[in-house]
Amino acid sequence: MQDYHVHSYFSGDSQSRIEDIIEQSKKMGIEHLIITDHVDDMQTEFAKGDTIVDTRKYIQIMAKFGLAAGLEYSWDGKTPQTVNLSDFDFVILSYHCEFIKENGLIRYDRYLEDFEKVIEQVEDFRVIGHIDFPRRYDNENRKFTRDLYGKLKELFKSLIHRGKGIELNMAAVSMYGDPNPDWDILQLYKDCGGDVITIGSDAHTADRVGKNISMGLKRLKETGFDYLDVFEEGKWTKKKIKS
Repeated sequence: MQDYHVHSYFSGDSQSRIEDIIEQSKKMGIEHLIITDHVDDMQTEFAKGDTIVDTRKYIQIMAKFGLAAGLEYSWDGKTPQTVNLSDFDFVILSYHCEFIKENGLIRYDRYLEDFEKVIEQVEDFRVIGHIDFPRRYDNENRKFTRDLYGKLKELFKSLIHRGKGIELNMAAVSMYGDPNPDWDILQLYKDCGGDVITIGSDAHTADRVGKNISMGLKRLKETGFDYLDVFEEGKWTKKKIKS
């Protein structure tokens, strides 16, 4: 089993949390673990306080535990960047914005448009995170409708051309029954020719490490993905998904 996205809410004096995460990952049969705490370079209430204070120390402590340096980076495309993404082995690029609403509903189309502008400005990332993220904050967790698939196709084709991919984030399964992205969008990515894929539990606490990962791997296989992208021995490679 593989799991590449585990948030620990790192602080320099909380190494026991990392030990708990490693212990839980072993219990869950996870072979590859990367902790990806946040740096949120955004001027929003949504992102306040959700950021690593000392990234250099964070990287050093990951190395002490024999772990790759992982990061989830959220940016609005405007605010000055405070971190060099090339310092990290694995970067998930996300967009934790304050959502634009119309008639009380989140404008999913605007979210995609704005996120795409951010993606175009960043090079040092491996995958984009939870592409249909706004569903988590919709009152009814509405799916992205088919009329948005054109925008998604354009975004996916751009990622594929650049050698980038997407993350399958399993946390939302426990919220409303689908991962981010949902299974239909995952299939769309595959149909566009996407093959760079990582998976994560977005755990935030050690007891949730690996939650829903087995389900995600099974569905990845059913969708046509035979391999996950893994960071192993200092480089990215493909790892066959076990049946």
